[in-house]
Amino acid sequence: MAYKVVTNTPRLAEHVKTQLKQSIFDGEYPPGNRLPSENELVNIFGVSRVIVREAIRDLERSGMVNIRRGPKGGAYVNQIQHDALSELMRDILIMRQVPVFHIMEVRLLVEPEVASLAAERATDEDIERIEHFLKQEPEAGTDEYIKWNVDFHRHVVKCSHNKMYEILLNILLDFSHEIIIQLSKDKVAIHDKSSHPEILRLIKNRDRKGVKKLFRQHLEQIAPKLEKLEKISFQSQTGTFQNPVS
Repeated sequence: MAYKVVTNTPRLAEHVKTQLKQSIFDGEYPPGNRLPSENELVNIFGVSRVIVREAIRDLERSGMVNIRRGPKGGAYVNQIQHDALSELMRDILIMRQVPVFHIMEVRLLVEPEVASLAAERATDEDIERIEHFLKQEPEAGTDEYIKWNVDFHRHVVKCSHNKMYEILLNILLDFSHEIIIQLSKDKVAIHDKSSHPEILRLIKNRDRKGVKKLFRQHLEQIAPKLEKLEKISFQSQTGTFQNPVS
C-alpha cells in the first residue's frame, strides 16, 4: 500500500492509524510481523514521533498490535481475536444495564442453530479435540470448573466453522462467564454437564435436528438460573434481599 503524507491534516494520528490498519487488512503485515519502526513511520507520514506513538497506541488498544520492548521490539501485528471487541461489548452491555434475559434470548436463538451447523461441519480433529477437552474436567466448585463448562460452548461453535458466529458467541459467552464468576459465590456451575457427552455424540453422528433440540433444552436450563443469580445480586445491592423460591 502506498502511504500518503498527512502533514497539516486535522487529526493526524487518526489518519496514520487508518492507513496502517488498511495495510494490515490488505495482508501487507500478516500476524506476527512487525510494522515499520517509529523512525520509519515518522519519515513515511511526515509527522512527529508523538503522532506516530498515538496512532500505534490506538492500534494496540483495539487489539490489532502488541508492543514489544527490547532489541527486537516494535509494534507486532496480532492474530485478530474476539477479545478486544468482547471487552468493548461487555462495557456497552454493563453501561446500558442489559439484563441477563436479553443475553439469553440471543443465545437461545443462535446457539442451537450453531450446534446444528457443528453436526454438519465438524471434522474428525474437531471431534477429537472436544473428546479430549471433556476428559480434562477440573475440580468442582472452582473458577476453573465454571470456565470449563462455559468453554464447552466455545468448542461447539468452533465446530461450525463460521467465523461470524464464533466472534458473536464468544462475546456473549465471555459476558455470561463473567456474570457467573461474579454472582455465583459458591462457584457452582449453573448448567448440567451431563448433557455435554450427549451433545458431542449427536454432533459426531451428524444429527442436526437432535443436537439442535438438545442444545436448546440445555440453554433453557441455564437461563432461569442466570436470571436468579442476577435477581439475588440486585436485591442484595439495593437492600431488598429475599431468597427467591427455587
